[in-house]
Amino acid sequence: MVELSNKIKQLREERGVSPEKLAEEIGFAKSTVWAYESGKKQVSVSHLTRLADYFDVSVDSLLNREERTIDLDLQNSAGLTDYKLLLDNKPLNPDEIAEAASYIKVKRRMGSYGVVTS
Repeated sequence: MVELSNKIKQLREERGVSPEKLAEEIGFAKSTVWAYESGKKQVSVSHLTRLADYFDVSVDSLLNREERTIDLDLQNSAGLTDYKLLLDNKPLNPDEIAEAASYIKVKRRMGSYGVVTS
């Protein structure tokens, strides 16, 4: 919660907005902004989204959460069983995934000019 408190204060100061002005523009009580920034009060979910919208950031950014990535090896069909890969909103079957992987490998070898590179 301390990190969120600091993040709210940092974003507010970057905008050059006083706590009173922030409260007025978002529709919070001044005491609520103060309590959030000092860590005395936990930010509600609805207020979290309003703050994110006001500062034009994601809720994940406010919470200092990093974007998650998942590494999938298209050539390892066993690793793909937990996922549904879609193209044009239709699931890809294993043969289509293998064909796509082969196509990408060929394109990478050819480089941008169609010349085979190692």
